[in-house]
Amino acid sequence: MSAKLAVICGSMFAGKTEELIRRVTRAEIAGMSTLVFKPIIDDRYEKNKVTAHNGKDLRAIAVRESLEILVRLVGQKEGLPEVIAIDEAQFFDDEITDIILSVIEAGVSVIVAGLPLDFRGEPFGQMPRLLAEADEIVPVKAICTYHHEDGTICGRDATRTQRIIDGQPADYSDPIVLVGASEAYEARCRKHHIVPGAPDRELP
Repeated sequence: MSAKLAVICGSMFAGKTEELIRRVTRAEIAGMSTLVFKPIIDDRYEKNKVTAHNGKDLRAIAVRESLEILVRLVGQKEGLPEVIAIDEAQFFDDEITDIILSVIEAGVSVIVAGLPLDFRGEPFGQMPRLLAEADEIVPVKAICTYHHEDGTICGRDATRTQRIIDGQPADYSDPIVLVGASEAYEARCRKHHIVPGAPDRELP
């Protein structure tokens, strides 16, 4: 079987990491060798694990930059694994796509999970290029948790990530990545995704 790139994409709380863990677990059951990587900036759970919101996890190698993935792979005494997985790919530098493509050329299948859009609703990091290069795209969707005035929630499919700071939607001018900030996220549909200060996209 030839190596391929599978890209899992969706908003926060859509189950991206859960799907990545499921696919890695299936590969291991099939007797394939695997390695899992994550960006070191993702410190929400244990440093050396990728952890889904449902509590499932896998051992992972936390790296600072994409080149470190290549270095780790080349340094494997047992040789290259048959499958590697990379969680939170949107946080990696611009070299991540070329490194992934070179790994695939070497015969290693790659599973990537990441946010296609940042909190502004704009393309996030290298995810657009990874999606363009993918042999398989796996879209996953959350549920929009916008609360109406009567207390009910929207409940539509959510494709966007809403950043909330001190109870209010984050402004368009806020940094894309906020480490250690007092923030929270919600899954939202297009209608209820609110970004104060965003450029006007209405037709003239």
